[in-house]
Amino acid sequence: MFLSLKHRKQFAIFYFVCFVIYYGWYYFHGLLLHQLAPVFFHNRPDLTVNIIMLTDVQHAVMNSHPLQMLLDCSFILLPLSLCISCVAGYRVQYFLAVLTAVFNLLYAILLSLMSPLSIEGFTGWMLLPLIFTFKKEVSFYYALQTMRYFFLLIFFSAALWKIRAGGLFNTEQMSAILLKQHAAYLVTAPGNWFSKFINYLVIHKQLSYIIYLAAGLGELVFVIGFFTRKYDKLLIIIFIAFVSLDYFLMRINYFSWTAFLGCLWFSRHKLNQQV
Repeated sequence: MFLSLKHRKQFAIFYFVCFVIYYGWYYFHGLLLHQLAPVFFHNRPDLTVNIIMLTDVQHAVMNSHPLQMLLDCSFILLPLSLCISCVAGYRVQYFLAVLTAVFNLLYAILLSLMSPLSIEGFTGWMLLPLIFTFKKEVSFYYALQTMRYFFLLIFFSAALWKIRAGGLFNTEQMSAILLKQHAAYLVTAPGNWFSKFINYLVIHKQLSYIIYLAAGLGELVFVIGFFTRKYDKLLIIIFIAFVSLDYFLMRINYFSWTAFLGCLWFSRHKLNQQV
């Protein structure tokens, strides 16, 4: 089957559905700007961050609740507008795609400066709209494939780092990670079932190492995607299992990366050479 305009619309809907679910997670946990009502920010050695901070926009956001509301509303309305324009076939979709990507970058930087959220969780919201900036099907096809390779590279390189740092060969690695990650929780709620479960894994380092090794091998398997698209559905399953386990054990939410699965799902469609 050839990649068509129908698949472009389906991908736009999938992207927006993933976005809405994650936006709801932000709202439920009170992590939007107007809910945080930030009074301070923390800088980091990042060129893009510091260029944006030179405009002093961070102080404008902290000192204005209406501006916080405007940014939070724009964060959801722009993807909605992009989805509607793609499904309806409006020409404005190409402009909205660029605007959404740029705005999401700005919003991600501001929110990560003023909250405990990591900017890495916004990667999909910043990059995937760029796929819809291309009008021709051939351009859309190659943009989708490029994002697919980027996604594969992220997970495969994570496995390479575990090998390079030696963590994949350290049987105590996962126990140490769990102990460091949940130190405060273990102290404040030692009788909780989750604390007992984490303590069990920390003590039984062989079991925790098996989990760590399985996660590392799961990331390593993504190298298959560089040579064939035949196993992309399997990679989707591995990814879902990985982020689910990561959220359960580490309490780290990387479900925002689920939006990249659209690249794997639609990769099976070939390019129509007659287009």
